[in-house]
Amino acid sequence: MKQTKQLKAINYIAILSIFLFSGAGSFMNAAVQTMMDAWPQLSPTTVRLVTSLPSLVSLPVTIWIGTVAGKQLSFRFCSIFGTALILLGGIAPFLFSSNWTLVLVFRGVVGVGVGFIAMRNSLILRTVPEEKQAAIIGYGSSLLNAGGMLAGPIVGILAGIGWKYSFLYDLLAVIPLLIMIFYLKEPEKLPETAQPQNAQSKEKRPDTKNYSGEKKSDIRMIIYIVMQFIGTAALYPLLSGMSSYMSSNQIGSSFLAGLAVSTYNLAGVLINMILAPLMKKLGRHSLWICHLVFAGGMALIFFMPHVPTVFAGAAICGLSFNMLISVFQLYNGKVASPAQATLGSTLLIAALSLGNFASVYYINICHSLFHMSSDIRSTYFGSMLLYIVLGAICILTKIAPKEEYRR
Repeated sequence: MKQTKQLKAINYIAILSIFLFSGAGSFMNAAVQTMMDAWPQLSPTTVRLVTSLPSLVSLPVTIWIGTVAGKQLSFRFCSIFGTALILLGGIAPFLFSSNWTLVLVFRGVVGVGVGFIAMRNSLILRTVPEEKQAAIIGYGSSLLNAGGMLAGPIVGILAGIGWKYSFLYDLLAVIPLLIMIFYLKEPEKLPETAQPQNAQSKEKRPDTKNYSGEKKSDIRMIIYIVMQFIGTAALYPLLSGMSSYMSSNQIGSSFLAGLAVSTYNLAGVLINMILAPLMKKLGRHSLWICHLVFAGGMALIFFMPHVPTVFAGAAICGLSFNMLISVFQLYNGKVASPAQATLGSTLLIAALSLGNFASVYYINICHSLFHMSSDIRSTYFGSMLLYIVLGAICILTKIAPKEEYRR
């Protein structure tokens, strides 16, 4: 019994290691300016592809993986192959630094790798008992944020040596790769049984009591994906526009803006460490509370543009948004059928990438609506209002899984 528990714990660690390089596409943010200085003949937009291209490439891969992971392709293969692509595609630009086209090609390879490991939450839903899923997903999300926090300063230091050296950070991907190779186990395949034909056959399949193919369950899964997309599009300008916001309000440098973003990531690490007991406490109120708390953080930043309040607002937004990511994943596991859970989970992750991409257009929409002194200020005000609306929708509708209302 003790040995079985140890093996399960090791497998959980192997699953969590997948999260460390899940944000690999954005790890080069700290080196972008150094790359612009090294490639003055290229437009800034072309150089920024080094961080945006992986997200664009990962989107279709993520959607495809959601349909085949655990079926045509094993979870173990997706994890190992995806991390290997991140490792090889990540460090390759160091070796081919004289050709920017090749640099971007290998950044696309990183995007493919990120797409392959987008099945990480689905693997948790298939491997971990339901009572432990919230905790494991929370720990994984914390590791994802921690990976981004660790990458920032190290990539910055490497970029100080030379722009191409920043890519060597991805050598660290060998650590989770080895953990997966030696310790990651494939979950048992779901039995391929026919749909129940009558009430009696349903009673014989207690695992499907919440997944009877009802239209309402399917709609909820889609609603979570749409809300994840909208919320991400409204969030991302908070991170990408922080430097511009501080500069326009004359309250801090780009260094302080970077610290504010780090505060956001740190808050994400902390909230996911206590996700399981917090969700148990909040219950069906989790979604509306997270949305309104995020709106409160944006209000602090918008109405009180001072360094302490901006830091506090960024931390509050980090707490609420990172919890939302995990809540959507867990709720998806409860409303989707076993066959749909993997697809729903990966579509939620795809919604994050698509939301990041759409945030550029979201900024334009907000500025055209509110016409404030800067487009970022208009966007922060728009995000505050949008999250209030989303919170109100969660209050007025029974958007949480049905079992949450029986508690």
